[in-house]
Amino acid sequence: MLDNRFNYINVPGLGGSGEYHWQTFWEEAYPSIHRVEQADWDHPVCSTWVNKLQLTVEKHSSKPVVLIAHSLGCCVIIHALAQHKLKGIAGAFLVAMPDVYQHDFPKECIGFNPLPEIKIPFPSLVVASENDPYITAPKLKAWADIFGSAFVSVGEREHIGTAAKLEYWEEGQELFKNFLKKLK
Repeated sequence: MLDNRFNYINVPGLGGSGEYHWQTFWEEAYPSIHRVEQADWDHPVCSTWVNKLQLTVEKHSSKPVVLIAHSLGCCVIIHALAQHKLKGIAGAFLVAMPDVYQHDFPKECIGFNPLPEIKIPFPSLVVASENDPYITAPKLKAWADIFGSAFVSVGEREHIGTAAKLEYWEEGQELFKNFLKKLK
C-alpha cells in the first residue's frame, strides 16, 4: 500500500515502459500510480515531453505529487524543473537516468542535451545499476551530487528496465517505500 498523502506519477522514458516493465507492473499493483502519456514514445522532443509532464502533474495536484521516473523520464523532470514548470512536487524517485552526452545517445531524442545542472528543490533518490549500458554508476553518482539527491546502486541490473526482467521489482518497491517515509 502506498502512502495516501500523495499522488503518484510514472514518468517513463523512450519507448514508454511497455507491458513487461516494472513501471507497468507497479501501476497494476497500485492503481493510485498514474502515467504521463506521451503522443510519441519513440521520437521524444524534450519541450513536448516537458509540457505533457507539467499538464499531468497539474491534473493530479489535489495532493502533493511524487514522481517515479525511469531513464529519459528522469531527464524530462530535470528539464521541467529548470524551466520552473513543476509545482506541488513532494519528491522524485529517479531510476537509471541516461547519459545525454554519451556518443550513442539516441538521435531520436531531441532537445535533451545539454542537461541542466541544477539542485532539485525537493527530496530525490537516484537509483543506478553497475552495468547500465547508458551511463556508468560513478557518472550517475556525480549527477546525483549535482542534483543534491540521495544515491543508491542496486548492483548489476542492466538499465533497470524491461530487459532486466524485474516484473514487480520488489527491491525497487522497498527502496521507494523507504524513500516515501522521508517525505513531508
